[in-house]
Amino acid sequence: SVFIQETFKVATIDDRIMMMSKARAAQTHLRKLVALFGHTDANGDGFVDQDEFNEVLEDQEMRLWLAAMELDVRDARILFRMLDRDSDGKLSLKELVEGMSKLRGTAKNFEMVGLQHATDELKDLVNQVLTQVSAQSQNLLQQATVHSIEPLLSEGPD
Repeated sequence: SVFIQETFKVATIDDRIMMMSKARAAQTHLRKLVALFGHTDANGDGFVDQDEFNEVLEDQEMRLWLAAMELDVRDARILFRMLDRDSDGKLSLKELVEGMSKLRGTAKNFEMVGLQHATDELKDLVNQVLTQVSAQSQNLLQQATVHSIEPLLSEGPD
């Protein structure tokens, strides 16, 4: 019984250490992203535009630094569009920090399953729309055919 209590005590301490380590890592990541924003905002207007973003990402050392932070920066233009949540052509500090934090590391199984589910729902909706459009097209075609034949039938034989 004493052995089990001691084991749980050690496990609890390990959990606390793990949580503190995660919190410290998150704070470090945030500080690094704030520093990145400051470095990237060349004109000091409080925003990062596409040109500023591209210029920083052309630097190989910066790319390596971002890769070390588990951020994939293969295509600067696509990455910028993904980060620019309000599509105004500029990144705020909030957009950069939140976007980069979401993109950090590899996709998680939960996210992949969610994406697959959303894709399946969209596919079902598209199929429903296609079915409705096809049915309406057939109705319109039948009506057009009937209306184009009616004048010929009403004329009768000459």
